[in-house]
Amino acid sequence: MKRTLLFLLSVIMVLSAYAQKSTSIKAFEYPDYLCPNPYTGKPIYGGNTLEISYSEKKNSYGIDFRYGYIRYMINLTYKGMDNGRYIYTGFEIENMAEAIVMTSTKLSRFLDNYGQVQNETFEKDKLIELHIGGSGSLSVYPIKDTPESRKRIAEKTGKQEAENAARNKLEELYPYAVAYLQDSLKQQVVKEFFDNGGEVKSFNLEPYSFHTYVAVIDTNKQVTVIQKDEVILNTKLQDEQLHGEIDYKPLSMEGKTAKVINGKVFFSMTFHPELNIKEHRGKVIYDKHGFSYFENTKVSYAAPNQFTPMEDMKKMIENSIAKKGEYFLYWEILDNRLVYLSYKRMGTGVFKVHEPVEVYSIYK
Repeated sequence: MKRTLLFLLSVIMVLSAYAQKSTSIKAFEYPDYLCPNPYTGKPIYGGNTLEISYSEKKNSYGIDFRYGYIRYMINLTYKGMDNGRYIYTGFEIENMAEAIVMTSTKLSRFLDNYGQVQNETFEKDKLIELHIGGSGSLSVYPIKDTPESRKRIAEKTGKQEAENAARNKLEELYPYAVAYLQDSLKQQVVKEFFDNGGEVKSFNLEPYSFHTYVAVIDTNKQVTVIQKDEVILNTKLQDEQLHGEIDYKPLSMEGKTAKVINGKVFFSMTFHPELNIKEHRGKVIYDKHGFSYFENTKVSYAAPNQFTPMEDMKKMIENSIAKKGEYFLYWEILDNRLVYLSYKRMGTGVFKVHEPVEVYSIYK
């Protein structure tokens, strides 16, 4: 009985080993590869890993790599030799495009770290020439996996990850910073206007005038102005902006400048100060039913629309008008605040003329 069990166990182990061997896949991943510069033809790094695999069960090879933003996964079988080169045919798995690969050395050699050890010239026996239908041709030269190459890749990957983080920070904080500073400056203009009786001295409100600001936003979304026009407001931050080590600076930002230094986003922008004072015209009717308010849309002969005025405007009018009748209204609004208010009684006779009554004015 024991002998039978031992025999059965040995048979199972053999079958299991055979099954594993028949379905095993051998693969090797190269840390990078070289390819010709499209303009000079000189070797440049592809910047991605390249994996070559072989399936014993299917008797087929696989090549998996990324070129630029496109990933290629190619399935191949050996077809023979032509002019001293090994020919493999198959397809690109993603789109089923026809693929042909030619090598000076069998692909099986590349399953055992058979790559270039230098990057200044091409080693012809390391060439893997790929032709993919609809994607053109590409020559790749796998880089041998060594501690030095791994270190270089790790340093490059770390630098790229840091740059990606800085770019994400820029894309997150820059729009917020510009919108925040623009809104803050607009509020300053409005505040100065109301605080100084309609005068705004710190901003030039002439048509086409503008100011240039240099500012910074940190990870707490704190925005600090460094410079206004030619005036330096923060020398420490300006020194950091001019001499700090740049984490990330985009090649182009539609004419605007911005860069990430020490996790902070430094940027510049122009600000066009203006007061968007809106003029309104309408009328108020005071009769036995009380006060009714109407506003013309844009022109004097347009049909008026009944509306409810702001509370302070309503109170001023109803405390000022004592006689029943119809009155023309004129008022100005800035940032939902009343700037100017006057009314004029409509004449009851042909020769009756009424002067406007100024109820409220911000202007001193």
